Parts: sequence; C-alpha cells; structure tokens
Amino acid sequence: MNGKLKKALPLLGALVFLMVGAALAVPAINLNVQPIGGGGNSNVKVATTSAAVNWQFDSTNPWVITGASITLDQGPGVAGNLDLYITLDNGTVIHKTASVDASGTSVTISGLNIDLTKNAITRVAVVVAGKKVTA
Repeated sequence: MNGKLKKALPLLGALVFLMVGAALAVPAINLNVQPIGGGGNSNVKVATTSAAVNWQFDSTNPWVITGASITLDQGPGVAGNLDLYITLDNGTVIHKTASVDASGTSVTISGLNIDLTKNAITRVAVVVAGKKVTA
C-alpha cells in the first residue's frame, strides 16, 4: 500500500461510520396535544351543578340496592360520562359509569349489589363530564 492510501483509510473509515450512524439514528417525534375546547372559540363548560340520587331496591329484599336513578339540575351542555362513586363503611369504593347527552338530565345506573345489612354507604359522589357536582 502506498503512503497516501494508508493516511486516507482512517478518514474513510470515520466517514463510513458517521454515515451508518446517521442512517440508524431515530428521528425526533414531536407530539402536540390539543387541550379540551382548543378547537372552538371557548373552553368547554359543564352547566350541571347538582344531582339527586334515588336508590333502586331489590323487589324481594328491600335491604339490597340494585341501581340508582340520577336526576341532574340541568343538562351538562356537553356529551360525556357520568361517574357515580359510592363509598362503603368498610372502605370499598364502587364506581359505575353511564353516558349522558348534552341536554340529558336523567341517568340510570344498574348493576349495583349493595347489601345494607352488611355495609352502610358513607359517601356518594357524582362526576358529570369531568366536573364533580353536589349530590
């Protein structure tokens, strides 16, 4: 090998290494998240401020709650979920979800099985489209 080629080999090797490294590089990914209401001219506001919860009882055992009828003071103004949280005296939290229309004021929750001879309800919370309302 001649002297010029011996001097050029390390430079050529470094160039090849840089080109391979650049080809394997992971591109940067930019993620832009649009906030709620960002597509409109104003923020989303939930109009509901209070809810009444009426329990539904088992027809053969009046000590067992099987569901709830929830009446909102007004429609939330935006379609979304209604979340019902029931806390029992033993620390268990029961969570049920139902969908609610923008103008809906009545929601029915089923699938509860709370035996009041075994546990007492210590707290009830209603969250409408992400906003906690007075229950």
